[in-house]
Amino acid sequence: MNTLVKPLSPAISIRNVAIIYGLTAASCFLVNIVVERMPIGDWGPADISKMFWLDNVTWQLLSLWWLLLSVVSDGWPFTSVADPTRRALATIASSWVVGWFSAKAIYWTGLGADWVFPIIGTIYFLIAFISFAGENWLVTSLPPARKFFILFSLIAFLTYIITNSTIRWIPAWWFPFIEMGLASGLLAYLTRGVRQPGRGVVQIGLLFLVVLAFTVISRWLHVWDFTKAGIGDFWRIGTYTSPYFLLWFMTGCSVSYTLLVQTHNWPFRFVPMPWGGVLSCLACIVVTSAVAWLLSELVGILFASVQEALTYAYMGVNWSFTMALLFGFGVSQPYLWRGQTVPGSWDDVA
Repeated sequence: MNTLVKPLSPAISIRNVAIIYGLTAASCFLVNIVVERMPIGDWGPADISKMFWLDNVTWQLLSLWWLLLSVVSDGWPFTSVADPTRRALATIASSWVVGWFSAKAIYWTGLGADWVFPIIGTIYFLIAFISFAGENWLVTSLPPARKFFILFSLIAFLTYIITNSTIRWIPAWWFPFIEMGLASGLLAYLTRGVRQPGRGVVQIGLLFLVVLAFTVISRWLHVWDFTKAGIGDFWRIGTYTSPYFLLWFMTGCSVSYTLLVQTHNWPFRFVPMPWGGVLSCLACIVVTSAVAWLLSELVGILFASVQEALTYAYMGVNWSFTMALLFGFGVSQPYLWRGQTVPGSWDDVA
């Protein structure tokens, strides 16, 4: 056993989760106040109460996207800041500022609300495909500034092509599942030994098969309809028919990464892969379902509307990534799965 491998203690895990969701609640409360008083979208007074949730989600997701782009570009443009805490705070502050202007630009340019999810869904898919599943294979050897420039240019170009074609967008329903797959290590295990970019392609392919199963199950639960038109003509997969589906999806995005990263996949890491990873993912689904149900029950009690519940359900995704990637929450100490010899890698396993 590698003596340097020391999993987080339960106390540290609980502390990290409390901080992440404490920041989630506080920031969501403040963001809702801002977007209700100064809407990002072109909403009239009668529309703000119905659409403020979209402004909240747009702002926070675009902010997180800029933060992720900086992270996968080795911290640029703050690489010259020596102190890691100051660098992290500068990254967070700038991402929220640039995120707001990015959200506002959707309306300044005349695109409107119908473009929000096509743009966000596509840019997240591309950064996940290229930089997370794809492990930055295109720009691995480049310095931070060039890495940032190349990734931004490529993603912007491909987003323009996709959103202005019949494809229209890459549906975002894969997002909680890539969080589960990456945080559990299941995707890395299933694609061990596969070279990039093939590994990224296979991982994304697996995710889309999971999404297909997810939508079929959702149809059985009467929250999805394959006969309804979605966004664009290319994806003939229908759309959700209940706000609970959207609440579950947003909760899954907020719960999955935090749950698995902050607990070091306990106790499932003691079960050999792939079953340990599968159990981790199933645990996320169970917890997500329970939290989504609780949030729905709190509508009218704690939340004034389903729209308000949606904002709190989704804000957790921002801080779950921010605290892990910038402050090392849950990732600063490596750990091993049963049968694993190199933390975070399965490439030496047959």
